[in-house]
Amino acid sequence: MNIPKQLSVKITTGLFLFFGILAGCENSSSDNKALINVLLIDAPGDFDEVWVEVLGVEVLPAGSRGLENGEWVFLPYTPADKTVRLTDLVGSQRLLLGRKEVPAGIVTQVRLLLGDTHYFIKNGERFPLQLANNIENFLTMNLQSNAAANFALDIYIDFDLASSVKPGASDTFVLEPVLRAFTLDRTSEVRGIVQPSAARPYVYAIHEADTFSTITSGTGEFRLRGLPPNLYRLLIRPRVSHLDSALNLTTFADSVINLGNISLKPVAKE
Repeated sequence: MNIPKQLSVKITTGLFLFFGILAGCENSSSDNKALINVLLIDAPGDFDEVWVEVLGVEVLPAGSRGLENGEWVFLPYTPADKTVRLTDLVGSQRLLLGRKEVPAGIVTQVRLLLGDTHYFIKNGERFPLQLANNIENFLTMNLQSNAAANFALDIYIDFDLASSVKPGASDTFVLEPVLRAFTLDRTSEVRGIVQPSAARPYVYAIHEADTFSTITSGTGEFRLRGLPPNLYRLLIRPRVSHLDSALNLTTFADSVINLGNISLKPVAKE
């Protein structure tokens, strides 16, 4: 069939317009998405190992009408073995719990989802951990961070083990997770390497009533992430054989303070 030239031009133009609208819709959809990465780190307590079962996380992004109709988005933790050794997540170590595209905008909350298998090991003995009865109250964290379109947002969950494991009735232990969610935007990080590494000290950044803590890795490395800009007293407290060390430092937004090698003084022999 011969199509008149004028009609052919109109049909072709219409097709370009049609597919252009489709492409525009796809780009618009893509432009309204942000990639969320949720990562787990640890502030350890006095344990050899602590294991928790992680099912995934949920984030609450803004909806089409802002915060009014936001819906929780589930990010599954995908490994077949969902038990995580929290005490490994120190220094530069971090665990990716989930990754997903969500509507761009303000992320207001993040929630950690736990299974049923939790325990800790101390001096070679294993102790089961029972989840607190009102566990839902412990797992949701407030967050006010902007997930910008076409960008990735890293959300960190800091699991404070020293405050989370508590004695229960009849020689049992209860897990009441003390969690902190933060992003690296407008915060600072303090890092260093403490020697000797065998001292495995606790490291605290203290500002008035706020205390952020971690422990060094097997190589002596530590990282304190997500510190609000402030003046801090940095306290390094080894477990054995060496003296405490302390210094004052000021952190600034979007900065990393690398203290390099920090040598601890041994306890004087009598």
